[in-house]
Amino acid sequence: MQDTPPKRPRISRRIKVILGLSLALNLAVVGLIAGTALRHGDEKRGGPRSAGFGAYGLPYMIALPREERRSVIQAVRAGKKGDLPDRAARRALYLETLAVLRASPFDAQALSDVVTSQAQTAIRVQQVAQDAWLEVVANMSDAERAAYAEEIEEVLRRGPKSRKRHQ
Repeated sequence: MQDTPPKRPRISRRIKVILGLSLALNLAVVGLIAGTALRHGDEKRGGPRSAGFGAYGLPYMIALPREERRSVIQAVRAGKKGDLPDRAARRALYLETLAVLRASPFDAQALSDVVTSQAQTAIRVQQVAQDAWLEVVANMSDAERAAYAEEIEEVLRRGPKSRKRHQ
């Protein structure tokens, strides 16, 4: 008699979609913050970057004047009344995901719960950033908002090229 190897459980399509959405949200937030941080470098580092997939807020951040951009970043770092998890809590979610992925038997619901929690965290971070950005824009004069709109348009037009080419 032939022994057939046991079939590996397949990950359902729903779980794959949830994982993909969670990854997209996490990448959007990381792209927003990392892209903004990288932009503060000198011209040798290539200047500002255009928004990639999932980083829809990045042009808005790049176009902000430096002090306003810093205030948005500080709002995200501070969290909204402390309801955003710190780095250790976010890392714990990743470690929990790893444990669920390695568990046998595999528990798809446990994985769904963890990635849903990560997605909710990413959404909260994004909401804090958006609220801070909206406050900055709301406090601009009409002339400042018009100039800001022009700067956003310039960021979108120039793509990954340097902001100050010939200065």
